[in-house]
This record gives sequence, C-alpha cells and structure tokens, in this order.
Amino acid sequence: MDFLLKLAFWLSLAISIYFSNRLFPTLYPDLLPYLKITGYLITFYGILLNIVAGRTLRKFGHKTPTKGFSQPDRVVNEGIFSCMRHPAIFGLIFILIGISMTTGKVMTTLYGFLLGFLGEYFIMAVEERQTLKRFGNDYCNFIKNRPPYNPSFLCFYKGIKAALSKKDKPS
Repeated sequence: MDFLLKLAFWLSLAISIYFSNRLFPTLYPDLLPYLKITGYLITFYGILLNIVAGRTLRKFGHKTPTKGFSQPDRVVNEGIFSCMRHPAIFGLIFILIGISMTTGKVMTTLYGFLLGFLGEYFIMAVEERQTLKRFGNDYCNFIKNRPPYNPSFLCFYKGIKAALSKKDKPS
C-alpha cells in the first residue's frame, strides 16, 4: 500500500469525526470543558510523537542522508524506536482520539476510541506485513524486543533525546 492510500485512510478517519460530531447530540454538557482540555492535551502529545518519530526516521533510517519524506532503508532501533515499533501511528491514534474529545461530546469521543481501534487493526494487518516483507529477519528480531506501542513518558523522553542529539546514526 503506497503512501497516498495510507494518507487517505487516516484522513478519512479524521474527517469522519466531523460528521459524527454533527450526528451525535451533547449528552453531558457539564463534561464539555474537561473533554476539551483533555482532548487538546492528547492531540498535542500525538503531534509530538509524530514529530519525534519522523525526525528519528530521517536521522537514523537511511544509510545515506535524504531530503523530504522517503521510506527508511534500515530498521531503526534508536530513540523512540528502541522501546516501541510504531510511534508515529501511535501518535495518529492519539490525535484522532484527542480531536474527538475536543468536540465535547461523549458519543463522538467514544467514536474516536473506535477509530483508534481501527487504526490499531490497520497497523497489525497492513503495516506489519509490509515491513516484514521489506526487512525480513531484521524486522523479526525488532518485533521480538519491543511492543507496538509504549505510552511511557520515559520512552518519549528517550525519543526526544535521540531526535535532538547531534550524534549521527550508528554505523
């Protein structure tokens, strides 16, 4: 599956939040401020995860430096990838859930969690297979040593530290 199809999948999930928000009524108006604040924080965390994952892939994922977006040509074990396999997708799931929470509607928030599960299925059914075909035994060893997601702030800190370090990729 190429980049544009993956992008269309994630954008369609995000756009569906808008339509679900229009469909569902506000059930608990007193929860509105708490859902919104929590939603903004979760969305921000998801965006940071994407930034750290992208920077780490650009820094450590290529044998020769590249400009712009390109698929990595090696399995990345550094930074945030040292403790989870899919930080960028984990960030996208956080963004979807966070955006759904910012609507202030409980039903839309529950729908956002459903979208998170769809995103999880997408990763395990599509992304993992493609990556396994691409990297073979290197990716098999990578899978054995880390979970798909790790919400720990220590893991996030490791990712930020590696992404911002001046040290080049290991040889």
